[in-house]
Formats: sequence, C-alpha cells, structure tokens
Amino acid sequence: MTIAKNILAASAAVLALFAGSAHATTEEAIAERIKPVGTVCVAGDPCAEELAAAAAPAAGGQEEGGAAAGGQGEALFSAKVCVACHAIDNKVVGPAMKEVAAKYAGDADHIANSIKNGSSGNWGPIPMPPNAVSDDEAMQLAEWILSLN
Repeated sequence: MTIAKNILAASAAVLALFAGSAHATTEEAIAERIKPVGTVCVAGDPCAEELAAAAAPAAGGQEEGGAAAGGQGEALFSAKVCVACHAIDNKVVGPAMKEVAAKYAGDADHIANSIKNGSSGNWGPIPMPPNAVSDDEAMQLAEWILSLN
C-alpha cells in the first residue's frame, strides 16, 4: 500500500507541476505549486483507522445530515486523494469545491457518481479519474460539497 501511496503522491505532484507551469515564473512559485497538499489514507493503514475513530465520536452528538456529516465529509476530502487536485475556495487542477457546489446545487447523486466513477469534459480538458471510495463515502463527500454552497 505504501508504494501505491507514493505513486499517487508523485502523480499528483507532476500534475500540479504541469498545471502550474504556465503561471510559475520563479523557483519559489514552482516550489509552492508542487508542495504536498495532504496525505493519502488507504483502508487498512493506521491513518484510516485513526480517521474513522476521529469521525465516529463527532457523529454521536449530531443530528443526521448536520455538522457531523459535514465534518465526516471534510475529513474524507482531506484523507482521500481529492486534495491533490482540488481546494475548497480556488481552482487547483480541478475546480474549487465551492464552484462544484454552485454548479450542481441540490444534485448530490451527480456529484457522488462523478467522485466514484470519474468524469470528463465538465470543467475543461483534464479528466477526473474514478476514486477508490465506497458509495457511502462518495455520498458523504457529495453532501459535504453541497454544504459549501
């Protein structure tokens, strides 16, 4: 699993380098564009267990669909490879999550399907590959994204 995480991280860095190369003119700007943006957590790794444990107590005191769901969605966003190409407020390789929320307001099923199965042509020439998430995780992420609108 560690090799896969390293390959994903290297791929994300290369994509970020290509995406930012048109805008980066100094070594500092390039370094800023390719710096790590998060970690990848794969099921079975200790970090995945820590993430699940951190999300479980938060859900206990909240109503369904409330702040706990948002917290779980944000935690998934940070733990999965989403952060390699997306940010909440600004475009990275893919669109800002707030832009996605505005474009697909009220359509969690469409967002969840795109997360799970990938998409192309909706935001430009760079396709989004399918993501290794369960149906429940895809829906949690979609609902969290919509909550940003």
